[in-house]
Amino acid sequence: MTAVSKFRKQVETADTGPWLVCRLPGIFCIALLIAACGGGNSSKVNDAGSAADGNLTTVLETARSGHGIPALAAVLIQNGAIIEIGAVGTRVVDGQEAVTTVDQWHLGSITKSMTSTLLAVLIERELLDWNTTVAEVLLADIPDMRNEYRDVRVEQLMAHTGGLAVDITRSPAFQAGDINDTSQLSMTEKRLLWSADLLRLPPDASIGTHLYSNANYIVLGAIIEKVTGELWEDLMDRELFAPLEMFQTGFGPPGISGMRIQPWGHVSQDGKWEPIDPGSFDADSTLALGPAGTIHSTLRDFSMYLAAHLAGERGNDGLLRSSTFVRLHASQIGTDYAGGWVVNSNGWAGSRSFWHNGSNGRWFAHTVIAPDRNAGVLVVTNSGSRAAVEEVIGVMIRRFEAMPN
Repeated sequence: MTAVSKFRKQVETADTGPWLVCRLPGIFCIALLIAACGGGNSSKVNDAGSAADGNLTTVLETARSGHGIPALAAVLIQNGAIIEIGAVGTRVVDGQEAVTTVDQWHLGSITKSMTSTLLAVLIERELLDWNTTVAEVLLADIPDMRNEYRDVRVEQLMAHTGGLAVDITRSPAFQAGDINDTSQLSMTEKRLLWSADLLRLPPDASIGTHLYSNANYIVLGAIIEKVTGELWEDLMDRELFAPLEMFQTGFGPPGISGMRIQPWGHVSQDGKWEPIDPGSFDADSTLALGPAGTIHSTLRDFSMYLAAHLAGERGNDGLLRSSTFVRLHASQIGTDYAGGWVVNSNGWAGSRSFWHNGSNGRWFAHTVIAPDRNAGVLVVTNSGSRAAVEEVIGVMIRRFEAMPN
């Protein structure tokens, strides 16, 4: 089997919806995640109730059973505290092990805002700047990068305005299998090699024009590792997870092969959800893609992350200075995309919000924060059902808005 046929290609687009490549005998086809991943049943949670009314489990189960998915979980926070949290369904479809509120869930491209947050930490420490260019960091290692990319700034890569190619599998190193998890190259070598190939490809868009591509965050990963001399994973653990006490957050699919101690991801086959063992090659994208989308977390851990972003946007220093959080959340000219967040001027019941989703085709996650409400929500499933998650996002916001003052 070739490296390409083994790789679960995902080109997640927060603005037009996640895409993935579906495996067919001998070929691949690109399909919309909603259509490709089953869960075709519709569900209407007619009575959303109000947050903290004790009925969240019933609401989640209505949505889960209506969409026919293995499991569904959600958390709502306000003022830095959890208002309600719930999880329903099973870790493995048709299994006996129920999901819990302390289980881990794959976040997909929500990882991008975390990588951007790490970059902001490094910027505050003056290891680089928002305006640091690709050439300033990587030209010595990639002297033949295309001229178009040399002046692309870190901030542009964070907002997907660097013009980089959408199809990250066009890399010769990727085609040769040098990027996959069985390669003998170090992780830093893989990310630099992948970045070099991507920076030699012609741009898919003019520099400054928004075009969502994982390539931007692969290159950012190489930049991070070059300026620090450390692995992205180690930096995330020390500079983000530890300060926020996110001790149950990690990388790749959660769990241990053959053990149902965490939820397993699921793919749709012939209209049924099929579980993917976390030790399987098919459980996640290659680890080299990490800065673009391989983090998993618990509902409680991620709540700490949301609370930090809300506090910073509301003027409170913490993990970062408030001014840095504000810069991180500011969309760039000509796009509604910021540093790993999509900016929506009225996305939370008419209130300003930031959101992102993520999926590797086996999981789906969606998060929203509303600074004016000082509130945030995360909804996750161990399946590719975007429809279920997006319905529950709306339900959770309605429940929040219905709370008594």
